[in-house]
Amino acid sequence: MTSGSMDASPRRREDDGRDKPADAGCCQTWHVTAGLAFATTTIALVAGLILGYVLLVTWSEVDPTYNTSLEQLQQCQRERRDLNEMLQTVTKDSRCRLCPDGWLYWRSHCYFFSFERQENRQWNESAEFCQQHNSSLAVITDSAEMDFLQEEMSKSSTFPFLWVGLTDSQEEGRWLWWDGTDVQHYMPVSVHWDTDYRDCADLRGDRSLFAAECEAYGPWACKRES
Repeated sequence: MTSGSMDASPRRREDDGRDKPADAGCCQTWHVTAGLAFATTTIALVAGLILGYVLLVTWSEVDPTYNTSLEQLQQCQRERRDLNEMLQTVTKDSRCRLCPDGWLYWRSHCYFFSFERQENRQWNESAEFCQQHNSSLAVITDSAEMDFLQEEMSKSSTFPFLWVGLTDSQEEGRWLWWDGTDVQHYMPVSVHWDTDYRDCADLRGDRSLFAAECEAYGPWACKRES
């Protein structure tokens, strides 16, 4: 009897080991940890939402100008939309254009380029056309304007030059812009091919000015204030 009792105890202990594997405790611990993490995250999110709502309500109560500022912002946005609609309507009116039809606006001036719009003319005829349109043959005042004219000339490969407002017809060898200033008054430029019978200047595509016979026909550029 005593021997049988002693043999039965180890078997029960072995059976207990088979019924409860070692990993069971770890799994239970992991599930508990995951549950706690989920609950903690949920509580934090809810608390954040509640805190944000409380801060918003508190701010609107502490700062009485909050609602007023919001209303002013909305009013400004409405006025901006109305202004944009008004500007779009106004700019469609030809009376509000900065330059006439067919003229280009650049730096507070309007420019007319005759190529593809008018037949070629002599220098004097070109100058008369510009005067009839409250302008003059272009006077180039700086390198930026030179770049602008060069860019427009590059758009047409048909015409290698433009008549501009530069001549020495009053005094041979003394080249003056249309406004009466010396050729180098605005920029350090000179007129190539100057001879006794070449009294009018044209602008070439390489930023250079050449003397030509005023009776020659070619395109031209007018310039006026906008």
